[in-house]
Amino acid sequence: MPILDSSAFIGSDVLPESLRCDICIIGTGPAGATIARELSNTSLRVTVLESGGTERQEQIDALNEIENVGWPRVTDQWVVRNRMVGGSSSTWHGRCAPFDEIDLQFRDWVSYSGWPFEVADLIPYFDRGANYLGIGAGSWLTDDRVWTTIGHQQPKLGLDQDKLMPMFWQFSRDPVNRYDAVRFGRHLTAGDLGSNVTLVTNATVLRIKATESGAAVESVEFAAAGGRRWSLPASTVVVCAGGIENARLLLSSNDVVAPGLGNKNDLVGRFLMDHPRGSVARFRINQGRAVLNRLGPYKSRAAGANLYQVGVRLSPSIQRSEQLLNCAVWVSKHNAPDDPWEALKRFRSGKANVRQDLLAILMNTDLLLRGSKERLVSYRALPRKIDVLFLEAMCEQLPNPSSRITLSDRRDHLGMRIPRIDWRVSEEEARAMRRIAELMVEQLSRMGLEPPVLEDWVRDGAMFPQTVQDVAHPTGTTRMADDPARGVVDAQCQVHGVNGLFIGGSSVFPTAGHANPTQMIVAMALRLADTLKGRATAAADISKRPMVNIQDSAQPKV
Repeated sequence: MPILDSSAFIGSDVLPESLRCDICIIGTGPAGATIARELSNTSLRVTVLESGGTERQEQIDALNEIENVGWPRVTDQWVVRNRMVGGSSSTWHGRCAPFDEIDLQFRDWVSYSGWPFEVADLIPYFDRGANYLGIGAGSWLTDDRVWTTIGHQQPKLGLDQDKLMPMFWQFSRDPVNRYDAVRFGRHLTAGDLGSNVTLVTNATVLRIKATESGAAVESVEFAAAGGRRWSLPASTVVVCAGGIENARLLLSSNDVVAPGLGNKNDLVGRFLMDHPRGSVARFRINQGRAVLNRLGPYKSRAAGANLYQVGVRLSPSIQRSEQLLNCAVWVSKHNAPDDPWEALKRFRSGKANVRQDLLAILMNTDLLLRGSKERLVSYRALPRKIDVLFLEAMCEQLPNPSSRITLSDRRDHLGMRIPRIDWRVSEEEARAMRRIAELMVEQLSRMGLEPPVLEDWVRDGAMFPQTVQDVAHPTGTTRMADDPARGVVDAQCQVHGVNGLFIGGSSVFPTAGHANPTQMIVAMALRLADTLKGRATAAADISKRPMVNIQDSAQPKV
């Protein structure tokens, strides 16, 4: 696979012939990287454009600036968007789970719910995606078969499954670096792509140009190193730039269709969802061992040793009977400053405060001895010295057309209008989080465990505080629907009314579920790659057009 930095184009008026393509992929995160690898070694010529390089760059990071006018969001955009090879997988924690069956169904208490297919249709892609994600299970990760898979005896939870059901998250492990989650960029630059795929780094896409009728894509305009602008002809474009940037690019592509590509029905950027997440209850520290023995993390005894987090989710039955959004909880902890395992890590990394960290190790030798047994014999996570132990909840959101991304009047240093984010949260999310917390108090008492103390806002039946923010899962801004009046893309992820323009990533999700989105993103990317491979590309005329420099003074249309 050729890898070209866009600085190589300086001094030329024509792009290298190796960039000529049948398909242009924008972005190298989990969606873009997966599609590129699936199209590798086919007869298709593929060019992948990545805004950043293989290392983080301050000037490129600046392109992620936002204007936030809604509910408070995480301000550090590096947590949300990584403009470098590998995209958001550069900072993800590797937490994986598939969506539940109910998440894709029409629910009369959830406005705008319903996907154009079922979870069962995605099972082959969940299984195929396991290798991409570095996990050991795909389609059935969240049921009790996990216990057999990881070689542990199932703890006695005794859940009333009319109300609560077990939930598992598996943490990604890279097959090359077992101490790290899969970084998708590592598998692009390591040569996992065939010679038919060319990756161009430091190439920031500015807009997608449509034909005069607006009914098909014609080319992609991007800024190279130094800000010079280029036009790359492409009859098929796959936008995989993330939940915020996907909408921004469509809205900015407004030279033919004034509202932006795919936006004739004013839906691009609407239905912005994320996952409100925060503490709903707190345990006493001396409860820690008993609680974590039932609901703590487990390490697989099988080769590969993935880590699994046990949790609990609302049952479909109670979601229907009480008209609740989907929600899950797990036991989370904050390690004390003198946790001996963290002290050992700092010694290994050369960042130790020798006096303090040596004291932490000497004063907590019991934890180190017990941890060695837990890890090597019991295959459990390391026991830590904890200063806070709490019940953490993460909830899906009610799809809301007023929760949206538009374009600000402010511009970045490439002249592009930055995203204006108006993220809305609702009482329905807070109600689901309060309800699962109340049910867990009941359930833990049934299990013979001392229940936690509910957070004040849960106990008082109030809205959650502004400390409950997004968790970098922007979703829904180019939502999928069979009806163009209800969605931006169709069931195959092609933008309605724009032949050859496809969207990958969580922005196409009509609903967000309660689970982290990456496993679903990869499954959908595999499905889209199959669509692209099976799609006749009869666009030779467009692919033969010249790949030329656009006037340096040209600016994207306002």
